[in-house]
Amino acid sequence: MIAVSSAAAGGRPAPSLPGSYAVRVRRTFPGRPDQVISVRNFVRFVLGPVPVVDEAVLLASELATNAVIHTASGQGGTFDVAVSRYPSAVRLAVHDAGSHQVPMPRPRDHLTEGSRGLGLVNLMADRRRHSGDMDGRSVFFELCWQPSMEGQ
Repeated sequence: MIAVSSAAAGGRPAPSLPGSYAVRVRRTFPGRPDQVISVRNFVRFVLGPVPVVDEAVLLASELATNAVIHTASGQGGTFDVAVSRYPSAVRLAVHDAGSHQVPMPRPRDHLTEGSRGLGLVNLMADRRRHSGDMDGRSVFFELCWQPSMEGQ
């Protein structure tokens, strides 16, 4: 399922000129490892040519992987990915089926292949948060860039 909306900040109707508008798109994915590539493609498509598209795709991939591996979503459930694109920022949230574990970055170990997802989010994102519990959890990040100066 894909849901699309366009609204100004605060839930008001979108203004006729870009400034504080947002485009929001949400899609539900089966909680399987093969869906992580679909998440990457979805995020890249929704964001288009924004300056932080590669970073957003990487971090979305990490959060989707965490949802599949560490939550009930990966045990026959689903997870949602919500992408909000603003004139100079992106916010991406992954909503999963919950876990007894609180999402926390693990200590860096240069010898292990995994367990770097939340560390990357903490390192690269301008803002990140999580909320929820064993019945459902949301993890989001925001990436920002300087808007271009038109006419210069």
